[in-house]
Amino acid sequence: MDPGAVIFLLFIAAIVGMILMGIKGEESSRERCRRFSESVAVEGTFLKLPIETKLSKGKFVLRGEWRGSKNRYYHIERSFEALEELSAGEIELTPEPFSVEVKKNDDALVELLAYIVEEGEFKNAVIVPIIPSYSVEIEKDTLEASKDMEFAHLRVEVIESGLYGKLYVNVSKCRGARVEFEKNGIHTREKLVEVKESGEAEFRREFWTKPLILIMDRNHADPRKLRDVFGKQEILEGHGEYLIRLTLDVPFSKDEHDTSRVTVSPGGEVPAELKEPEVKVVI
Repeated sequence: MDPGAVIFLLFIAAIVGMILMGIKGEESSRERCRRFSESVAVEGTFLKLPIETKLSKGKFVLRGEWRGSKNRYYHIERSFEALEELSAGEIELTPEPFSVEVKKNDDALVELLAYIVEEGEFKNAVIVPIIPSYSVEIEKDTLEASKDMEFAHLRVEVIESGLYGKLYVNVSKCRGARVEFEKNGIHTREKLVEVKESGEAEFRREFWTKPLILIMDRNHADPRKLRDVFGKQEILEGHGEYLIRLTLDVPFSKDEHDTSRVTVSPGGEVPAELKEPEVKVVI
């Protein structure tokens, strides 16, 4: 056989082998995480671990995007910044910062406070408690965009775990106006309300309120799998800096905009009526 053909076949075999090893590794990690999820229990405001366990507490970050032109592949960058090392048989469930952005095109940026198991049967399992609690601040509660004598006016106020707004539009030549919500991580954008031509409309935008405990794997976590957890294709949830953008749709010319920064921080206290968190394996 031609040496070039042999090298090519060996190359293909190596690629196939790596793919199969990756699939096998993911399946093994999923099974390990499933067994770990069955061994923990929620008691009040604590997550009880099966035994006293060596843990690292810190910031777990996932970044995902499609790369390549001809041979496209999904690249995931996983990083963990340890802030504390401890040995414990339980984890106290308190509100901590979290941020989840997953776009429809699979671009993703996920930042979570996590505990990583550092030893034993469940080594590299990642525990992510999400106990939603929010403190919301708006830079300004009134936005206005205008062109000549036509205008769009938005009034926004903070409600429990979110925002409420009312949009008024008075136009004749302009097409109308819309309000969008955007995060400054990878600029995931969500339309909150839109008015065609003149009229008014309101919106209510609440942040995620269901308590969760995510069980992931340090080496196989995939941000796209969070869609099954949050129940939507595009995810824009958690704490951080947001932007409310009011746009007046001007035909044959540049649109007019007004914006207001929204800062969302953890509320600092466990919700008074905390429901028992649901434990979910995400891998």
